[in-house]
Amino acid sequence: MPASRWLMMIFVVCITSQVVNAQFTLKGMVVDAGSKKPLPYVNIGIPHKNVGVISHPDGTFTINIPEQYRNDTLTFSMVGYTSISFNINKIGQITQFELKEKISQLNPVTIAGEKLTEERIGIVKYHPIVHFTDASTNQDDIFEIAQLVRLDDKAAKVTSLSLYISEDRKDSGIFRINFYSFDGKRPGNRIFEESIVQTHAIQKGWLKFDLKKYHLYLKGDVVAAIEFIPLEKKTAPIYYEVKLGGSARSFTRPQSQGEWRVPPHHYRMFMTALVSNNRRDKHPENGDEKETLPAVRLYSSFVQDSFSIFIKVPKDYDKRKDSLYPVVYLLDANAYFDQVSDYIKRELSVAPILVGVGYADFVQNDSLRSRDYTYPVALAEDSFAISGGADKFLHFLQQELLPYVDNAYRTDTSNRTIMGHSLGGYFTTFAMEREVLKKRIYFKNFVAASPSLSYYDNYLLKQLGDIPWNTPAPPRTLYITAGGLESDSGDGAPADMKDFIRDMQARKGGAINVKTAIYPNYSHMETAVKTFQDALKWLMEGK
Repeated sequence: MPASRWLMMIFVVCITSQVVNAQFTLKGMVVDAGSKKPLPYVNIGIPHKNVGVISHPDGTFTINIPEQYRNDTLTFSMVGYTSISFNINKIGQITQFELKEKISQLNPVTIAGEKLTEERIGIVKYHPIVHFTDASTNQDDIFEIAQLVRLDDKAAKVTSLSLYISEDRKDSGIFRINFYSFDGKRPGNRIFEESIVQTHAIQKGWLKFDLKKYHLYLKGDVVAAIEFIPLEKKTAPIYYEVKLGGSARSFTRPQSQGEWRVPPHHYRMFMTALVSNNRRDKHPENGDEKETLPAVRLYSSFVQDSFSIFIKVPKDYDKRKDSLYPVVYLLDANAYFDQVSDYIKRELSVAPILVGVGYADFVQNDSLRSRDYTYPVALAEDSFAISGGADKFLHFLQQELLPYVDNAYRTDTSNRTIMGHSLGGYFTTFAMEREVLKKRIYFKNFVAASPSLSYYDNYLLKQLGDIPWNTPAPPRTLYITAGGLESDSGDGAPADMKDFIRDMQARKGGAINVKTAIYPNYSHMETAVKTFQDALKWLMEGK
């Protein structure tokens, strides 16, 4: 393919600054150096912070910067142009920015004498009965979703990208398609320096982005991304289908210059590409993702219901016949088991036996978790159809599931961990409270990702406050997290969790060691996978 040359441009930024509610309001315009025409859809923000906007079609922008970020840098970037960064404190003195031209040389691609066929790569099916949705919620800045695609070492011509839209919307949407390298954990740099911006009607069904005219050839591991560009007027979100379970590598970025996160789901999204008939590596993870099947369905006499139990042993389990292994019990396994299992396999040098506790399917998981993870029965304002069964579910774990696993596998019974998110995090904290209260030891570590501690008018917090924590016992660890966006201020844990952590840490000589992590720019749902990964790294390897 011929080399692509990009014109030199100037960012002309006319800045005004004022402090409003402890924040600066910066206004400006972005234009092209050669033509002096406005540049729309430039990503403007503070890297890795929850602060960003995108320039309007006329090149103008307005960004509110909190006072605490006064000493940070503001970055401008756009596909096909060289990005720039500058100190926010000096913005008031700058009105014009000149950037040297960016030259992108693409290597020529040759497909020699092979018959090519079009292949769909990704999650290609939609299930009308069992389905879940997510939405592009940012009204002032971009919202980007992405998925890893594993191609062969021979270049494939990308012809389209598709995403399943779950609801109609009256107005159209504007999208930008990006392709990134993959650094082994997250999306890396852009690998195609040409702006692909398309406008489409928002209708239920597969939204197809036709890419044939771009002559786009890719190979190896690439990340395909769809960037939702906000309209100038406020409008309804764009709802799209997501899939729970499976080990696809998915990512999301909720603002310009923001960090990539791992969501608790995958996107019903696929790429079509012309590939050689002689593809040697089919990469099964590129197909329509299938979830791990449960190892057993276990009936509980306490709950009077059956549970799906998912089990994954370390890769060296069969070789190390004399070794005992720590065990990690994961709640909401229908949603999280494959992602956590994949992380353990890829990232941990010291791997536990992973036991996932789930239900018959995702629908039951969504409806029955409130039955099993809560106590007491919910207040009327909580609007739970069924609730209050955490004591029965805990008996199931302690007296039925743990003995089953210990009899079937070589487990280290002194090193068990239980992990849960939201109501699941509430349950793990509940389990810890009951163990200390009754002076019994089943679990050593309790991981609570964004636990719903406000349940039943802060019932569990009040119970924990009445316990004599200085009771001698083998040390236990509570690993508790929250997203900064869960608080009113947006920069810390919710107030009830702050009070709980402060109280726990003030108790000297107690039986519980408390470790906390606050993810400043994370929402409630975004903390789940991040917490599980960080907790496992710390508990298994001390990192």
